[in-house]
Amino acid sequence: MNAMNAMNGYAQLLPVDWLAHWEPHWRFALFAVMGIVAGLGLDVVVRRVPAAIERAWLEEMRAVNAPNPSPLRAPLHQAALPNAALALAAPNAASPAASPAPSLPPSSPPLPDTVRPRRWQLSLLSGVLSVAVAWRFGPTWQSLGALGLVWTLIALAYIDSDTQLLPDVLTLPLLWAGLLCNLGHWFAALPAAVIGAATGYLSLWALYWVYWWLRRREGMGFGDFKLYAALGAWFGWTSLLQILLLACLLAIVIAGSAWLIGRLRSDQMFPFGAFLAAAGIATLFGGNGLMIWIGGTP
Repeated sequence: MNAMNAMNGYAQLLPVDWLAHWEPHWRFALFAVMGIVAGLGLDVVVRRVPAAIERAWLEEMRAVNAPNPSPLRAPLHQAALPNAALALAAPNAASPAASPAPSLPPSSPPLPDTVRPRRWQLSLLSGVLSVAVAWRFGPTWQSLGALGLVWTLIALAYIDSDTQLLPDVLTLPLLWAGLLCNLGHWFAALPAAVIGAATGYLSLWALYWVYWWLRRREGMGFGDFKLYAALGAWFGWTSLLQILLLACLLAIVIAGSAWLIGRLRSDQMFPFGAFLAAAGIATLFGGNGLMIWIGGTP
């Protein structure tokens, strides 16, 4: 293990034989093409995953509003719905003459037509970061794992920015993928990765309830817990403080600027998961010593 990898918390890089025989410029070109193609797929994911979740949510509401629902099934569905949905699903049950729940729209509303600009924006971002992965990790197995991590974090950041939603269909596989990659200690030792996943989730979970106790309102979503746990699974528990500090710094700068110019109210929620994703990408390239480097300590 060389000094740089030891400082960054990464194990010795494991070469991929067929990639190692390519000249560096050809590897960069390959990763750029892979990133651009992946960006086209990310555009589909960013648009369709939230729409699919919304359709499933509407189906849940329809099931609650169905005539004569099963006595076992109705409470289960109602417990899974937010307060606004419960208001539709069970209107003023105290009144015997309560009117029936309003009918639901037959399908989810169409999303804004932003296909073309987002498609190329995602392709450019994915292509640039994929080349950066090739430069950082070279022709190794770690570079292939890092590609999957970067692409998933890009998708999560965009989805959270659009909908303030971090889908389980992305965060949970990301967590398990981090643990599987670290079976070979690619980015952290496996014990550190397991502890990182548990600590990441429980720390934000505890912070959530402290905030709820103090302010009587939600400070973040449960998807943030799962994303933070996934990053702990990839980089180990020693990286968690760095990731959280970087995410908070980004949030202060960006959300604070939006608040100063009047584009964000002081009581308005903002997508913290996008900042966690950005901090995860920064940690991937800078390693666990990134905050030491920012602070100027050699």
